[in-house]
Amino acid sequence: MKTKLYLFLLIQVFNSVSGMLATMIVPSADRIIRLGVVSGDVLMIVLAFSAFWTRKDFYGVKYMALFLLVSTLTFIYTSERFGFPEHLNGLRETLFFFASLVVVYDLYEGYTRPLFAKILTRYLIVFALVQIPVAFFQFLKFGAGDTVAGTYGTGGGSGYLSQLLFLICFYLVVRYASLEDGTNFRIRRTMMMFPVLIPCALNETKISFLLLAGFLILLVSSPRKVYRAIPLLVLGFGLMYLLNYYYTQTVEDTRTIFDEDFIEKYLLTNPTGTGGDLPRLQRIQIMFHLMGNDFGSILLGMGYGVLGGGNIMSMSRLGRSLYYLVTGSRVLLFRVWIQGGLLAVLLVAATMFSYLRSRVEKTFTLRQFSWFLVFSLLVVWVYDEAAFDRVFAPIVAFFMMWIRAGGLDGEVDPTLEPSEATDDNA
Repeated sequence: MKTKLYLFLLIQVFNSVSGMLATMIVPSADRIIRLGVVSGDVLMIVLAFSAFWTRKDFYGVKYMALFLLVSTLTFIYTSERFGFPEHLNGLRETLFFFASLVVVYDLYEGYTRPLFAKILTRYLIVFALVQIPVAFFQFLKFGAGDTVAGTYGTGGGSGYLSQLLFLICFYLVVRYASLEDGTNFRIRRTMMMFPVLIPCALNETKISFLLLAGFLILLVSSPRKVYRAIPLLVLGFGLMYLLNYYYTQTVEDTRTIFDEDFIEKYLLTNPTGTGGDLPRLQRIQIMFHLMGNDFGSILLGMGYGVLGGGNIMSMSRLGRSLYYLVTGSRVLLFRVWIQGGLLAVLLVAATMFSYLRSRVEKTFTLRQFSWFLVFSLLVVWVYDEAAFDRVFAPIVAFFMMWIRAGGLDGEVDPTLEPSEATDDNA
């Protein structure tokens, strides 16, 4: 089990710095780094398969097996468009999402839980702190924008970084700044966690405003000891003001973000058609237009080769013709549906939110973090593809399992089966 833990950490650490290595440190080794990422994908999937029998009652194993079945039906339905290698290549990122959850559950429910929780928490602290100097360097060199993505590098990923840092900050607040009875947060300790959000103010991600609002609402909404929320509320408004002021000075007036024309062009439609960066939801509209009245495509998708290729493998003919849909800001809903259809959307959504079915008693502060995780994952469906990111997915999987177990780090009761301890079959 410890070997599996160290392999998991090796994959996670490599993926955490691969973007920075490829774009900032050794860009000439880009292809080698990509091959390393592919190797990590394969290893994570193998680790997940190795736990299939011993963790067969876990919902993640069941959903992963069902996804493999549905994706096989997709391949059969689209076999005239894509070969099996193209199918496997396109399937890789989605499988990594499922595999991450299975591997994290396997490690969390094993005897390595205390070690796993301790090491991963230390990794999260180091990961969050490292982003600050790296983001400052990128900001000073390139200015505010997608190039300020910390260890994701300068090729994009600022949105992923912002979402991760808010989740990590909330996790650290719950772990280290909760009162003993879990009914509220310690003010001073909570404030000590806020510096990890600094990189969110150095890039242009509009999602930071939404995440900060949700973050603050959940921090200050305790029904008990309301007076304790006042300093946090004041601090929160101060952060919101500073973020708004800084964004207005370096990027654009934030008042335009709520302008009807801006929202229309940013999310819904763009008169430029297939030119430039298509609005997020317009891609979904185009996807349904491409599917037409083909019920099979709506249910099973257009194939896992439609968005893959271009780096390690060549892009398919259909992929080249739809390249304008691949570039720019894609959302998870579009990616999952166009590749695997409605069935894949339902499976990914079920896997993503099934941790909420746990009946283990949770403290107030842990429930607040759980709701913030739900909020963040719902945002992902219509904002970006963070859930399939190789750094994001394992971290979020750990948060899910930690919440599901009631925030426990110690070993589970040896007299209970894992399904009893965490209500797998609820």
